[in-house]
Amino acid sequence: MLRLVWHALRLPVFIFLAILEPVVSFVLGALALLGVLTALFSKLYGVPHFPFALMLGVSVGFGLMQVGYYALLRLFAK
Repeated sequence: MLRLVWHALRLPVFIFLAILEPVVSFVLGALALLGVLTALFSKLYGVPHFPFALMLGVSVGFGLMQVGYYALLRLFAK
């Protein structure tokens, strides 16, 4: 019974996540890349009081969110 409920919930969630995958991948990848480029640009030009480490941390966080999204997609694909 529990297996039937899992399959009944898994399929719609997987389809929803699979449809959103290109958008989520683009947005998270773009935010990660723009964050890194902004941090490097501000470090290169010596912008005062710019939180370089925080900006890099947020950018890495966006990349890890993308990895987590793919892990979630794989979980519901099984």
